[in-house]
Amino acid sequence: MGYYVSGNGSLRIKAENLGKAYEALMALQDAPPKAKRGGSSGGDQAPRFWYSWMPEDLRTLPDTKAVFAELGFETIIDDRNGDLVITCYENKTGQEEVFFAAAAPFIEDDEYEWTGEDNDFWMWKFEDGRMFVRYGKREYGEREEIVLADLHRQQIEMVERIEAVYAKK
Repeated sequence: MGYYVSGNGSLRIKAENLGKAYEALMALQDAPPKAKRGGSSGGDQAPRFWYSWMPEDLRTLPDTKAVFAELGFETIIDDRNGDLVITCYENKTGQEEVFFAAAAPFIEDDEYEWTGEDNDFWMWKFEDGRMFVRYGKREYGEREEIVLADLHRQQIEMVERIEAVYAKK
């Protein structure tokens, strides 16, 4: 069960904002219990809730990088400046958007594209400390046959043009 997605992009949180981003992410611990869709335990006596793919107590994650890694994103610290770079995602969806919305004020302006298992497309856009989503679709033009002989001819023509340019020098 679940909905598989692929995420592609490169989102950056500058080194000087990692602490503030972590504080914003940890504030999610105090969100209303029913906002956490990952699961629950304890029954009626002492119910406990958590976000999808995340530990019950977010404070067990030591830093911003660990939060996004736990969500399932590839994360690296840029050796040149200490910035956190959040990249690829290949998994079922959980509540990723909640964490990105919380960190949006600290994410540099950029875009992150998603493809769902049913070929739905959407994009997150981070701009001026805010997070937006846009839904789209992929469209293709008319089909054209690819013929091996044509490919060979095009390659030969290209090589001959390049050789002609260098022969004139």
